Amino acid sequence: MLILDLYFVFIPSLLKNPFLQFAGLLAFFPLAFFVTKWVGLGGLKGIGLVFHRGWLKNFFLSFCIGFLFWLLMYGIQFLSGDLEWVGIRKSSEILMPLLIILVGFFMGSFINDLIFRGYVISFLQDKLPIGWVFTISIFIYALDDYWYAGFSLSNLLFSVILGLSLTYAFYKTGSIWANTGIHYGLNVAYGLFFGMVGNPGTSIMIVKESVNQTTTIGAISHYLIPAIMFLFLLIGMKFYHKNTNQNNNKLPFSA
Repeated sequence: MLILDLYFVFIPSLLKNPFLQFAGLLAFFPLAFFVTKWVGLGGLKGIGLVFHRGWLKNFFLSFCIGFLFWLLMYGIQFLSGDLEWVGIRKSSEILMPLLIILVGFFMGSFINDLIFRGYVISFLQDKLPIGWVFTISIFIYALDDYWYAGFSLSNLLFSVILGLSLTYAFYKTGSIWANTGIHYGLNVAYGLFFGMVGNPGTSIMIVKESVNQTTTIGAISHYLIPAIMFLFLLIGMKFYHKNTNQNNNKLPFSA
């Protein structure tokens, strides 16, 4: 896993040209194939990259969940004054940033999920109780996230809460698509307002963050919305399994 994580973190950042960065991300997949074969996971299928029946529906529904919950969070922050609306870019300026957001965040979300959910869970699930597997997967993800968000207790807590939804979605469906759908959806929502991480000029909307101290409502929403999303996912999957009379822990949303 360390080899894959280091490659994902450093190789794209060392390549400044966006086309070379994209090529570097694509090269992750043959590397992951050989690494997963080497450790006995059987290649990319062994870490959840399976095109099962209903995979596209899983991805689309999960994308909507992540995207809409993050829009709700930003809506609360606008109402509380933590974010201020400035405007939207001219139509002639939108195409390239939108392409960067859609492609960049998809690749980033997808690869991140293959490493921290697919690899970690698949490698450990037969070696440790599932509770420990969940905990390890979530905390490795949260600690790794400091590369992008900076290390602080607040960022760690936020990543842990978000990691609950991402990890649960992977475990209950047995493939990467529901997990990546959520991850990609919330990242696209983020990208529309703030652009790619470290490159704010790629946003579609133009917003300003409050120069004053963050309001209590805005701060609470930062943790509450991911927590509500996890509860929504938990209840939704339990409802699905109950109404389809399925007891398998690894089922897609769509039968």
